[in-house]
Amino acid sequence: MKLKISEIYNEIYKKFDSLTPIPFDCGEMCGKLCCQGDEESGMYLFPGEKELFIGKENFSILPTDFYVGHTPVDLVVCHGPCKREERPLSCRIFPLVPLYRHGSTLQIIRDPRAFFCPLTHHMATNCIQSRFVRQVTYTFRLLLHIPAVADYLDALSYILDDYQYLID
Repeated sequence: MKLKISEIYNEIYKKFDSLTPIPFDCGEMCGKLCCQGDEESGMYLFPGEKELFIGKENFSILPTDFYVGHTPVDLVVCHGPCKREERPLSCRIFPLVPLYRHGSTLQIIRDPRAFFCPLTHHMATNCIQSRFVRQVTYTFRLLLHIPAVADYLDALSYILDDYQYLID
């Protein structure tokens, strides 16, 4: 029996329901900066993740100018505090992000777009739980077997490179 990609995400979500980067609510350190935004700030949805957010209360989906092939990547925008178990994968793995190019090795890095997060500061190098990093790594090693996810990560890596260039 073949699982639908949305079912795969639901299983992945369960792994991160209680697993977080640090052993307490890191939002206490920064006033929950990663959960604050405006009507156009949000998180990219991974391929196949959109259907889990269509019609969901407190979320809207916007197309972006980031394309993978000819398909725009969707952005999920949160309208107020959400339940932890309803967050998209990008939120669940924050402030980490997979870096991958076709033919290369998967790397899990601190997201260079998350410059506002105390956990991305060089002084916090060893603060993120190794168990969390291992689960993020395991998750994306599995997801890379889905061609659309591999293509998405390849395209996303160019964006991450641009951000890294800007902060270096």
